[in-house]
Amino acid sequence: MGMTFEVEPAHIDETPRGGEGAESYVLRLAQSKAQARWRSGYVNLGADTIVVLDGALLGKPQNEQHCVDMLLQLSARTHQVATGIALFDGDKTWSDVVVSSVTFRVISESEARAYWNSGEPQDKAGAYALQGLGGVFVTRIAGSHSGIIGLPMTETEQLLRAAGIQTWLERERG
Repeated sequence: MGMTFEVEPAHIDETPRGGEGAESYVLRLAQSKAQARWRSGYVNLGADTIVVLDGALLGKPQNEQHCVDMLLQLSARTHQVATGIALFDGDKTWSDVVVSSVTFRVISESEARAYWNSGEPQDKAGAYALQGLGGVFVTRIAGSHSGIIGLPMTETEQLLRAAGIQTWLERERG
């Protein structure tokens, strides 16, 4: 979007709270990340993504078996991906949650293990990356492709504009 930015990971507790739904969870984490390392004169962007199947939150796999179990649960099913985004300027927070649906083809246990061995799913919610090798499992997407990857571009640009930050499009229009 024509932005100059610095990446500064925010180390926050990502443990879901009892009874916390997916949208509340990713919104809380996005806001916490945006506020965690704020410095005067900056606007921080925080984001977090979770995979949801039958109301259960599927975070990052803890080990190979956990990854295999998650992928087999997602096999031949449709699940949701919720991504929270937040901007923080030291005073005000702008935020949104984007939910998309993803349908997987059938995944065999041997495919799930081979995928784990690729190293890709080890730090991904739901144990897959749409933008990488995990994209071969996906047969249908409804919603934000970029939101599934982790940063919904349309909604992020809308938050930037709401915060008074000029995006590339506004600069092009003059």
